[in-house]
Amino acid sequence: MRRRDFIWILGGSAVACTIGCTPKADTSGGSGAGGSGDGGGEEPDAGTGATSHDAGPDACVSPTVAMHDTYAQALYYDGTYGPLTGTITTAMVIASATITLDFWHGHGGILHRYTLDPSHFAALRSGQRVTLTTTEVEDHSHMLFVDPHDEAYRVPGAPDVEVPLGC
Repeated sequence: MRRRDFIWILGGSAVACTIGCTPKADTSGGSGAGGSGDGGGEEPDAGTGATSHDAGPDACVSPTVAMHDTYAQALYYDGTYGPLTGTITTAMVIASATITLDFWHGHGGILHRYTLDPSHFAALRSGQRVTLTTTEVEDHSHMLFVDPHDEAYRVPGAPDVEVPLGC
């Protein structure tokens, strides 16, 4: 067999696999009702019972975890608890976008601030307590934590919300 023939066969196999492994397009012209009147024209896969409508990006159904809005807890230098310092909402956890919040106090009109990033939100979704450090103001910073399990930090009246864990 010549090299050119081998590459042709190999390339043809890859194309055949790609075509065979992609879900069928919905050609019914409708939104799932089956335009030809034959019940959609799709037969379930013998192995899984799934149709091509079950495949693709929408097929990923993420598990969830129940969470609620939670206060962040400031810590004093000696490790004792200071005041509550900001609310971490379930919307923030779901968005998982980097966010910077004000700490409970500052100096000369400049507040300490703290930042939560996507890795912090992932840790909260997995039930882990997250410890953070504030920005430095007047040569010092502070520590705080967010505890997604301790009911003492639940915002009063905050309902449980099903937060997706991701696919």
